[in-house]
Amino acid sequence: MKTTSIFAGLALAALAASPSHAAVVFAGPTAAMPTDQSFLVTFNAPSAINTALSFTIDGYTSLDGQNSYEDDFSLKLNGTQIFLGTFNLGGGSNSGSQANIYFNPYGASFINPTNNGTGIGYNGGTEDLSFNGLPLISGLNTLTFTYTSLNDATHAGIQGLGDEGWGIENVNVSAVPEPATWAMMILGFFGLGLVAYRRKPNGPVFRLA
Repeated sequence: MKTTSIFAGLALAALAASPSHAAVVFAGPTAAMPTDQSFLVTFNAPSAINTALSFTIDGYTSLDGQNSYEDDFSLKLNGTQIFLGTFNLGGGSNSGSQANIYFNPYGASFINPTNNGTGIGYNGGTEDLSFNGLPLISGLNTLTFTYTSLNDATHAGIQGLGDEGWGIENVNVSAVPEPATWAMMILGFFGLGLVAYRRKPNGPVFRLA
């Protein structure tokens, strides 16, 4: 088999293996939920692959950050915790920070579009989170979103929907190619370039009389 044919085949294989664009697995928004409740989003993956994930947390009324009424947000992927933190979404924070992150092994980024700061506003707010490189399994995958009001000697516990609530919307998943796939794609594109070069027509041939 010619080398150019091999490279062309690799290019096609790499393109076939490349993932699709981001998919909305849950649009929402959910209704406001109390802080003793979880919300599950399930979706299928055609194979085990890394993924990017983004979503929005909706906070209602006085959902608290780090204070004596603290409400913690956690996220699990297929039963494994991948995030834990707290955000001021209307209820204030005495830590001097709008967000306090306790567990973030995948380096999720987060932004508060409503610019709540640390003060008590009683007007809710939103937080946008995004992750990269989350490992999906082949078949059914489950995201478990949970809010918990801390209840101990220094925290007040659940306040109820009359005081605070939360919800989820815009859950997007986008597969990320594995390193081996990237290598195949690069090799394939090199091969296509080699094919184009070798098929370049020759210039005119001059013969002496």
